[in-house]
Amino acid sequence: MSKVFYLMRHGQTRFNAQSRIQGACDSPLTELGIEQAKAAHRYFKEEGILFSKVYASTQERACDTAEIVSGTSDYQRLKGLKEQDFGAFEGHQEYLNPHLFKDGSGYRHYFVAYGGESNVSVYERMEKTLTEIMEQADPSDCILVVSHGAAIGQFNANVAHNHLRIKSRFTNCCILKVAYESGKFRVLSGFNPVSRESLFEIPEE
Repeated sequence: MSKVFYLMRHGQTRFNAQSRIQGACDSPLTELGIEQAKAAHRYFKEEGILFSKVYASTQERACDTAEIVSGTSDYQRLKGLKEQDFGAFEGHQEYLNPHLFKDGSGYRHYFVAYGGESNVSVYERMEKTLTEIMEQADPSDCILVVSHGAAIGQFNANVAHNHLRIKSRFTNCCILKVAYESGKFRVLSGFNPVSRESLFEIPEE
């Protein structure tokens, strides 16, 4: 039987606003980030979605977002949901980032030489962690998972089956609705609760 969960990115942080590389390091949510999380909370409330289980990365920005969105402090923090580690690039300006490959492989192995993670290690730990969450879940559970931009991007590009064509960037507090069945993930939809827009276009048959 298929199980469903909601996978979302944290709200805007100080480093996001300053255009700084933020992976293993952390910075707090900005006022805008808090408002983005509140917008996600309102969206779920309007849709009648009440979470029975909530999970977040161990990083402050994800934890704070999870609490605002779910309205509870009763949630699990999991290291496997953390953002990609960018090594020596952490905290520096984003213009120093290397070329981003458009085939879903992100920065590939570039950051490994600087003490960071490869895209493969990121999507493998995301797959492992999300599989463990869903294997432990009941079909009746309504699950929220709060993670990070690059980590979610690698999961979406390399693990989940996604037949949908993206039409907008996966910005702060964007949400993916994902199905899990027989060890496989499938993206059902995506939504930006701030702009109130779908993230994907359904391709014509």
